[in-house]
Amino acid sequence: MGRHLNLTRELALTQFKLKYTGSVLGYLWSLLKPMMVFAIMYAVFDRLLHAGRTSDRFTLQLLIGIVIWTFFSETTVTAVNAIVVNGNLINKASFPRAILVIASSLTALMTFAINLSLIVVIAGAARQLSLGWHSLLAVPLLIELYALVIGISLILSALFVFYRDLGHIWEIFTQLLFYGSAVVFPLSRDILHSKVELVALNPVAQIIEDLRHALVTQDPRVPWTATILGRATPVPLLIVVAVLVIGVVLFRRLAPHFSESL
Repeated sequence: MGRHLNLTRELALTQFKLKYTGSVLGYLWSLLKPMMVFAIMYAVFDRLLHAGRTSDRFTLQLLIGIVIWTFFSETTVTAVNAIVVNGNLINKASFPRAILVIASSLTALMTFAINLSLIVVIAGAARQLSLGWHSLLAVPLLIELYALVIGISLILSALFVFYRDLGHIWEIFTQLLFYGSAVVFPLSRDILHSKVELVALNPVAQIIEDLRHALVTQDPRVPWTATILGRATPVPLLIVVAVLVIGVVLFRRLAPHFSESL
């Protein structure tokens, strides 16, 4: 067990270092990429479309949404190739194949942890956060996010070994999913009024909205998703659990056949 943990850690650190090898700005890209996306979204949706006029903390809400989405998108897109690009390693060594997927996710998790920590520190110093006992819910929400990412990553990485078109399909799907994940517009927006419950069923949207509510605002116009869906209907959480279970089962069944297709 300890050997596997060491291997996972070493692979994650190595991938993190290689990710920025040869670039002039190096590790700064881990901060610049989400900030550049944020700047574009802020200019379009706040300055041009005035999407932030109903919230005095729209800027921080948007930034948190983009950082969470960047982690989700980057991790799952990278995970698609996690097994295929390590074909030589798989054919030469014996170890749990899931380590490659987990290591890939940990590489993105490092960047996510840095970005989210900076947001909390800077926004906290500027007194833009709404912290309290409710903020402790951020911990299970982050665990839920990672469970969702791991489940999807296991499914994608295992299937991609046999169906190489999946990588292109997933990239297109993530573009569509972005606009259905409440990254820009909170679920209380009138533009989403008729479909707010449908959007709230999306686990990514649920996590983004609830993290905003836990850290940024207690505005009644931006309710917890449990309030929108009904407290007795934890559908997004059930979806996350289902995705994780399917991912683990599917990966275990396909893993013995990876070498035949690599």
